[in-house]
Amino acid sequence: MSDEISVQELSEILAENPATVLIDVREQEEFDEVNLSGKLIPMSEIETRWSEIPKDGNVYLHCRSGKRSRVALEFLKSKGYANCVNVTGGILAWLNEINPDGRKA
Repeated sequence: MSDEISVQELSEILAENPATVLIDVREQEEFDEVNLSGKLIPMSEIETRWSEIPKDGNVYLHCRSGKRSRVALEFLKSKGYANCVNVTGGILAWLNEINPDGRKA
């Protein structure tokens, strides 16, 4: 399994399985502006809340641009997670390519 996917791939996955585990590592104020209805675990809290993330099934991580979620992915790998995937481009790519009108996803 690759540890990165595009927003197009994520869109297809969410359409097929709305119960997909999606973790948003942005901060609360960013999440409040626009979100994909995932679980919010801010990057500033990942080191204390990582155990809330399931180790079974695929888990998709995203942030604003894909940088923080990449850091979160590497952290989770260090904790033994092999099921996490980074969404490249993050919410910016989602808004640009999937939901250009900017409404809450």
